[in-house]
Amino acid sequence: MKIADLRVNHVKNALGFQLGSPGFSWKVIDGGDAKRQKSARIIITSKELTVFDSGDDPYANSLDYQADIKLMPRTHYDWSVTVTADNGETACASSWFETGKISEAWKAEWITPGFDSSIQPIMAREFTVKNEIKKARMYMCGLGVYELYMNGQKVGDEFLAPGYHSYDFHLQVQTYDVTSYLKQGVNEVQIWLGDGWFKGRFGVEGGYTNLYGDRLYAISELYITYQDKTEEMIGTDGSWKCRQSPITFSNIYDGEIYDARLEEDRNWEAVIVKAPTGCGPLTDRYSLPVVKKDRFDVAELIHTPKHELVLDFGQNITGWVEFDCDLPRGTDLCLTASEVMQDGCFYHDNLRTAKTEYTYLSKGEKAHVRPHFTFYGFRYVKVECKQPVSSESFTAYHLRSDFDQIGRIETEHEKVNKLFANVLWSQKDNSLDVPTDCPQRDERLGWTGDAQVFSETACYNMYMPAFYRKYLWDMRAEQDALGGSVPNVVPRLKQGLIAGHGASPWADAGVIIPWNVFLHYGSKTLLNEFYPVMKSWVDYRRNQGEEIADRHLVKDGFHFGDWLALDHDEPGPFGKTDTLYIASAYYYRCAKIVSEAAKVLGYERDSLKYGELALAILAAIQAKYVSPTSIGETQTGSALAIAFNLNPEYQAQEGEELSKRVELNNHHLNTGFVGTPLLCPALTKTGYHSTAVDLLLNEGYPGWLYSVNLGATTIWERWNSILPDGSLNPDGMNSLNHYSYGSVAAWMYADICGIRPQEPGFKKAEIRPHPDPRLGRVRGILDTAAGLFISEWDYGKDGKVSYSVSVPFDAAAILYLPPGRYKDINGMVQPHDGKGIELRAGTCRFTEQ
Repeated sequence: MKIADLRVNHVKNALGFQLGSPGFSWKVIDGGDAKRQKSARIIITSKELTVFDSGDDPYANSLDYQADIKLMPRTHYDWSVTVTADNGETACASSWFETGKISEAWKAEWITPGFDSSIQPIMAREFTVKNEIKKARMYMCGLGVYELYMNGQKVGDEFLAPGYHSYDFHLQVQTYDVTSYLKQGVNEVQIWLGDGWFKGRFGVEGGYTNLYGDRLYAISELYITYQDKTEEMIGTDGSWKCRQSPITFSNIYDGEIYDARLEEDRNWEAVIVKAPTGCGPLTDRYSLPVVKKDRFDVAELIHTPKHELVLDFGQNITGWVEFDCDLPRGTDLCLTASEVMQDGCFYHDNLRTAKTEYTYLSKGEKAHVRPHFTFYGFRYVKVECKQPVSSESFTAYHLRSDFDQIGRIETEHEKVNKLFANVLWSQKDNSLDVPTDCPQRDERLGWTGDAQVFSETACYNMYMPAFYRKYLWDMRAEQDALGGSVPNVVPRLKQGLIAGHGASPWADAGVIIPWNVFLHYGSKTLLNEFYPVMKSWVDYRRNQGEEIADRHLVKDGFHFGDWLALDHDEPGPFGKTDTLYIASAYYYRCAKIVSEAAKVLGYERDSLKYGELALAILAAIQAKYVSPTSIGETQTGSALAIAFNLNPEYQAQEGEELSKRVELNNHHLNTGFVGTPLLCPALTKTGYHSTAVDLLLNEGYPGWLYSVNLGATTIWERWNSILPDGSLNPDGMNSLNHYSYGSVAAWMYADICGIRPQEPGFKKAEIRPHPDPRLGRVRGILDTAAGLFISEWDYGKDGKVSYSVSVPFDAAAILYLPPGRYKDINGMVQPHDGKGIELRAGTCRFTEQ
């Protein structure tokens, strides 16, 4: 028996994170004969003193243990958990966390370069370390983005700090352990700054500049603790100096220009002590660090008909390319990124105004080169240089927020496996600090609708609670300024199209995402933190209807509806399904979720209030939209009715009607952002799982395998972003890395593999697999917050299906098999009537007889 994955607020070894009321979590692996946790003991120490000891607690929740402890600023804590199992066996593991400044006042001052604000600066100072160091910590924030160097060495493995957040509501502070970077004697600290999201061009339709500020800023405090226990603080102030950076240009969309000759510049100038205006207070970080997660060598070197040299890395990724070069002084090497080739040649016009370039000017010495303050969404890179270069010199790195994969699906159908890999990659690529719509063109925004429809799949695939916590903090801050309405984009840019808010089902992300996070990870601490967002959105929607007839329906306003559906008679991005019906359905669903969340959190009056509101909304929907047999006239309309249980009396008829619509459409879907995540689950729920698998396996347009057959390595924005002849769809909006339609993977986990939470956090799971001979064998592997579940089914040569289910320590599952006779792992043959079989920790197998 071993204990693993010790986390505080869902972060391992949390250094300087916003902890608030800390929640501790762990799980037991390799339980052996042990099946259940009998008790757990959590001990927290600081400076060799015990500050918390739970004792043997039989009620300790491994998903979210709340310790009654007051955390001190800039303090290191060690913690351990000892688990006693039902068979008396024990196991112990330990970890640590360290607070940031919390609410401690800053002694340092904000500084900004004294020269022209268009120049990207380096700010620096020298200082003397007098004695032997015990530890050193740097607390800092740089605006727009920054890198920290000590004695010429980059500190840490994080990039693009402080990340992209609502700077007008909070400024995130990073904490760095810099002990190993310092030496006795003279040291130098440098802060390199770039425009980033804070100041650089950002937003659709050409974007905007100076969105949050028109200058670059930095603030830092370096605390050195000596072996003799004395402490020294070195902070930013007027004594610092600045000079022009070798980075002569950078922004998120257009890339970066690096002139290595400027590394030789020693013309230092004075800084100005000046704080940014219009920004929020400094706070400990929410964002997970952005780090390198994967690397790719060149898969193919392409010489195009236009005599271009193009590197193909074989996978559409978010990140950048690094290279080693030895070029004559003044020689420039330019890289341009793209997702797709056209007619065998380099092409990136689908990225609209984004230049996506990186230019390096050599100073005549060997160098390892990489970008600093930008990133790209790409598979292909065009290389332009007057000197010959080797493809072996180039390596692509995938960058994203530092979370890891927890789910995996394997089948005997290779194209389905490729589809799943594409879904996974689109999630990875759209998770650089913000859940974005796309990572490559002049957009890369945190559209709430895209995030909402994909959030269930996201929680199956990856360990997402800390990532979503940051996104939802920004959402709450933006929402407070809008009287409870949720923006279409978070962080909300306050100009142009992207300043909009309150459009369904985009704004419904304020309820759907927190609820999915709770269902998958079981943290009441996070649910309680998110609850104000959830409640405020429903209150806003309710208040909007107070002055109109049919006040329990959404009656007006702009709504995206079933965005990019294919069922409308008129051209354009809007689907045929009534947007007000969709908005009202989501209003009902959100009110119902808030009622359930309130009950979980013990807010009984709220639970009753929002439960009554949900029933009133449902009655109004049924009065306006329900016919005796069917609600909608579209695939999306029926799928929504079934998924949200809007017409329970006629659920079976609705499913039959939906299946007929699919069949009449030649077994193709025609759904958009609303209908696609709900379509297959609705078919399975009403007994038409075979039709759902038809949709999954349909290789024609529109369908998931259409893009697979055309060589996609990620999910596309449109079903036909690329036409059968390989050309891009002339209708535009052709991102080839848009995860929304990848939301089908949630159905693959929940219904094909059959794994879904029966209790939040998977302490109890429902295992209800739906085998289909066309997939042959399916294995779903899910390392949940409670531990590792595996659900596998396999068609034998005789056509009989065998099932294997593994349940982790301290968890349980209810297994539902089709009615029939089955041989179990002990060779016993027993009939099953379709009712659930209770499973404890361990592995069981059943074979159809």
